[in-house]
Amino acid sequence: MTFLYVVSAMTKTTEIANGIYRIETPLEIMQFQPTAFLIKDASVLIEPGPAICIPPLDETLKHLVINKLQYIIPTHIHMDHAGGTGTLVKLHPEAKVIVHPRGLKHAIDPSRLIDSVKMVWGEHFEEGFGPIVAVPESQIKTVDDGELIHAGDRDLQIIYTPGHAPHHIAIFDHKVRGLFCGEALGMPGYQLPTAAPMSFDLESYLSTIDKLQHSGLDIKILIYSHGGIERNPDRCMRQAKEMARAFGDIVLKAMEQGKSRAEIGRAIGDYIKRHHQNKNTRVDDQGYETIATGYITCFEKKKNR
Repeated sequence: MTFLYVVSAMTKTTEIANGIYRIETPLEIMQFQPTAFLIKDASVLIEPGPAICIPPLDETLKHLVINKLQYIIPTHIHMDHAGGTGTLVKLHPEAKVIVHPRGLKHAIDPSRLIDSVKMVWGEHFEEGFGPIVAVPESQIKTVDDGELIHAGDRDLQIIYTPGHAPHHIAIFDHKVRGLFCGEALGMPGYQLPTAAPMSFDLESYLSTIDKLQHSGLDIKILIYSHGGIERNPDRCMRQAKEMARAFGDIVLKAMEQGKSRAEIGRAIGDYIKRHHQNKNTRVDDQGYETIATGYITCFEKKKNR
């Protein structure tokens, strides 16, 4: 059962599992809204989002009687998941930021992240998303694959889940048997792979799904950073793998035929419409072209190795 709370005029907060709150911070400029997750009894915040969302997010934390955070955990260092981390740690200097070792350099020096954001959103991206500032290295904890983080009465297990990004992690909450999967399994409902153009790797993405399928963790809930929750993890993982492979086949064939990125994006969109007629994918033509670009970049990198 989920419970909806309105604790801030600028956020929508829902209890999605025992003591876990989903906090949406609406941002009109983005198609998929920034969403944070609070494990209240552990004082753990997952996915801080962009800096512009930090003031309403912190206001919501105070309404939920969270004045200090123990851990801040972005699943990966992309702007919509971690852009506001440096801003949030200024408000919570006692908190440790959990990152994959490969994400450390981007957290303490976000220059490459800023460059990639400018490529997509332009030089004045801060007007819509706020600044991306460095996280002090003293506040960062890098974690090993499989490492347990003890917070309150929760054991949170870190799982390396590359594919969407090489430094992507998922977090498994043993208490509720829920996996915060970030973008490791695509989008809920139809498991559309979110192929980030500069970091997506299909081989790693498929290996991650295999790893989660055979993890032995008895996962009961998938908690997606862009969307809701799913309670049939086995089915969702199978679909995620099928979708990722199908897109790969479509893109490779289209590349061999010399088609443009826009044409390849439309081919992906046509596939979705044929196979998921009754589901709202929430993705427009530009979104499909972005996915196509992620696949194309991945295949071109492999070809040039």
